Amino acid sequence: MKNRCLNGYRIAFFLDKRNGFKGLEGDSAERALRRLLFDGPPKRPDIHLITHRKPLRIEDLRRAEDSDLYVVVGDRVLVTREGVESLAEIALKRHDLLAVGPVSNLSRMRDQTYPPPFLYQTLSVFEWAVREIHETFGDRVLEVSEMDDFCLVFRKDRVKTLPATLLVSELPESLMDVRSRFGIAQGVYVHQYGDCYESDRRDLLCHVPPDAGDILDVGCANGLFGEELKKRQACTVTGIDQDDDLLCLAAERLDRVISGDIEELVEREGADCLGRFDCIVCGDVLEHLNDPWRVVAGLRRHLKKGGLLVASVPNIANWAIVYEMLKGRWDYVPFSILSGAHIRFFTRDAITRCLKEAGYRIRHIQLQGFALPPRGDAFMAVLRQTMPGIDEEELRASEIVIIGAAS
Repeated sequence: MKNRCLNGYRIAFFLDKRNGFKGLEGDSAERALRRLLFDGPPKRPDIHLITHRKPLRIEDLRRAEDSDLYVVVGDRVLVTREGVESLAEIALKRHDLLAVGPVSNLSRMRDQTYPPPFLYQTLSVFEWAVREIHETFGDRVLEVSEMDDFCLVFRKDRVKTLPATLLVSELPESLMDVRSRFGIAQGVYVHQYGDCYESDRRDLLCHVPPDAGDILDVGCANGLFGEELKKRQACTVTGIDQDDDLLCLAAERLDRVISGDIEELVEREGADCLGRFDCIVCGDVLEHLNDPWRVVAGLRRHLKKGGLLVASVPNIANWAIVYEMLKGRWDYVPFSILSGAHIRFFTRDAITRCLKEAGYRIRHIQLQGFALPPRGDAFMAVLRQTMPGIDEEELRASEIVIIGAAS
């Protein structure tokens, strides 16, 4: 079993893929993690994978005999090389602690939950957030009797005393009975993804007419958005998605679900296969399609006269993407502007043309942005000086919401 050396320490790194994302998003998550840790090719023998078929036990850790430390990270986690090195330093110094872990944006433990100082869409900006938190808290450690298991660092000598068949994922809970102490490194921040398919999309909900009776949600996922619509107004909601596992949940929330590819469904003759609607919602869907222009045109045939198409797309003209490209980087990051599942990219002008060419009258365009980090503000100042007249509002936006009316 091979390991990696980080800052001189021999580390056996384990990636727990049992609850990870499927398909391209899962691949993007692993590539992003490898870039943050090793900045090397995606296929290297430096990360040992844990799957349902091969759960990680203490005896598996012991096989890495030449390791000083063991790092176990969940597949929904992004952690930097500097973060692992900080955790390693603490674990090696604090012999009274069984394991050390970081803080995160999401955790089932209150003491491990810490909000990021600003929104990050790219790996570079994520690294800025990580460094800012470390500058604030340094190597401060909070001792606790219980800790989340999304990222754990163990010393070799502590592992030797544990039962060989014990699952590493069950370690924190099982050792609470023996009053073991864990350490939360408050200056080490990692990102943890939650359930990215469970979103009520309040930003789109407000654009759906309150008198819309028949609504189609394209890419409905598990149906939470449609459920919120039905709570707000008297309506019938139909959902479309290709993921049958998600549709099983959506079927309990919506009036009707359709399993299929929207690119194929809009090509079928007549409107009977889908129906006709007062409003069609495409929340972050168009960027996943081979031919979104054809789909937007096809959906217009399923709108009643005066019906609305409410769509949102990531903004590829976001300042952070521009910054990365000027640095020569284009890192795919799951569930972000540069998601590995995105195959089409839009600016405000591009999505506007898409709807206009399909025969829609543009009712409203909204750019959704967030406060920039200090280095982002500095980058914008440079752009402002060197390129007078730039559209700062669009550069600050991470999402574009557009509403088109059918004639």
